Amino acid sequence: MPEGWRWHIFKNPQGRLLRFGTVAPKDSVPDAVVIGLQGLGEFTEKYFEVARTLLDHNLSFWMLDWQGQGKSHRHLKNTQKRHSSSFDEDITDLHYFLMEYVKHSAVHPDVGRIPLVMLAHSMGGNIGLRYLKDHPDMFSCAAFTAPMIGIRAFQHLPNRITLPLLASLNEVMNQGYVEFGGKEWNPQMRMHKRNDIHTSDPIRKEVHNAWCLHDPALQVGNITYGWLYQAQRSCAKLQKSTFLNDIKTPFLLALAGQEKLVDNPVARKLVSNLPCARLLELPEAKHEILMERDPVRNAFFQAFFEFLQKNNIKEKLKPF
Repeated sequence: MPEGWRWHIFKNPQGRLLRFGTVAPKDSVPDAVVIGLQGLGEFTEKYFEVARTLLDHNLSFWMLDWQGQGKSHRHLKNTQKRHSSSFDEDITDLHYFLMEYVKHSAVHPDVGRIPLVMLAHSMGGNIGLRYLKDHPDMFSCAAFTAPMIGIRAFQHLPNRITLPLLASLNEVMNQGYVEFGGKEWNPQMRMHKRNDIHTSDPIRKEVHNAWCLHDPALQVGNITYGWLYQAQRSCAKLQKSTFLNDIKTPFLLALAGQEKLVDNPVARKLVSNLPCARLLELPEAKHEILMERDPVRNAFFQAFFEFLQKNNIKEKLKPF
């Protein structure tokens, strides 16, 4: 845990409890407040190293546990099932979190309002991109690692086929596990060599399981048909021809060359001509770019810090 880290719990307008954590530079006014948007099944503790990296560059870090994971509200009686009623709920939670907590804190008497920067991974990237369209003036800029603009398992199927199919399955098996014999969390979900698709770093790949073993309250099992249907619905919204064109916030989009979970081709296609977007290809990276080996991870952060400077966030770029 970074020095000065603080945990908080709040109740959203629907009465559900959500947890977030925050940390700020100890002896200086931060150049920006970075809002981390975590991926599917993740939790804030997993991002402590990211928080330290940002602190070293005079940036504050805040992260919210989405409903259904971390230590926020779980949707079902079986808290292991990663379920969803709608990604719209996550967008609403994010906006409430920003308006009620972050914006009030991102002000300093000597410098005025401190800019907000989004740093989103995978599922968090899906939610984050949709948020930028709905709320164009909230963030000064944003960065995405392996954003879930599309799901790789469906990359060769058009939405006119996948959405009705998933809608039918959702109607019948909404709260059921997607995988046949789907199960609750266990270490083999990430340790088996066949599933070594998250990171090539031998130490960082152990962090997720280490936290889940240390604190079982962080564990999440397989996804439900309800989650999968809502995820594909949200991806379909992003893939509409004009959706991303309406985003005006400058953003950096990093793609992992060894990707097995999200649809890289559709992401490239949709952002290639956007004036506000910069595409960063990381050929050696697996899905969790922020948890990758130092050469890959550092390449992303170097691009990220340069992107902040280009967007007038940092006056002096500290070498990384």
